[in-house]
Amino acid sequence: MKLLVTAEIPSDENTTNYSFRLGVKYRHRSGDFDSSGFCSHVVAEDAGNEMRFGCGVDCDGGGIGVALSKDDKSAIIRLERVRIWQNNKPDEEAGDSLVAGADDKIFRLDRIDTRECASLVTDRKELAAIRHK
Repeated sequence: MKLLVTAEIPSDENTTNYSFRLGVKYRHRSGDFDSSGFCSHVVAEDAGNEMRFGCGVDCDGGGIGVALSKDDKSAIIRLERVRIWQNNKPDEEAGDSLVAGADDKIFRLDRIDTRECASLVTDRKELAAIRHK
């Protein structure tokens, strides 16, 4: 599983907009799967060492909870159900839902080099910037 969270401040707004892109590979199913959507604004948890987002997929596609550690070294993904598509093909035949089981509702993802998330980037300018870092 890979997660890319992006932040953008549109020129006509004063607040930061966040979005996510999630990449998934199954152990016993071929192909790459991904999902994407928008996230709510950051909520700082007073009791913990993390920043939390609620992220959703349009058209009742479910969503994920993302908790970023304050040291920027890991993220915790909380999952109930999220809509995914095979190989970047967002059509009905390629779509499916990733539904959490009893033992796979929470995932810890450690930070990796940004270039390893290149497969999750859809904007050509962003992809070029990532590859040249």
